Amino acid sequence: MSLVPLRRKIRAVHRPVREARLFAKGMKSPRHPMVVHIIPIRRSNLSCAFCNEFDDRSAPVGTEEMLRRVDRLARLGNTLISMGGGEPLLHPELETFIRSSAASAGTASSPA
Repeated sequence: MSLVPLRRKIRAVHRPVREARLFAKGMKSPRHPMVVHIIPIRRSNLSCAFCNEFDDRSAPVGTEEMLRRVDRLARLGNTLISMGGGEPLLHPELETFIRSSAASAGTASSPA
């Protein structure tokens, strides 16, 4: 028996529970950001015609500045940080930002 169908069933049950928990948190205290989209870098190794975030001249946001932003979002009670921009995986310190945001209370992170 494959574990894949079992994992899908577990995720299918977990997802609505997670969404309900996030919704309840937002309704309980509407004075905090639920989802924040951060752009750690605007560069990309692609040149998609539809992209309006791409910029090949801008420097990446500095590590200390990004960590300061992530800490501030955690203090505000943020629920989810989405990282995008050009190609966030090109930022040399992306792993540091993800670890910092995941370690903050109530804050999760996912590359967009």
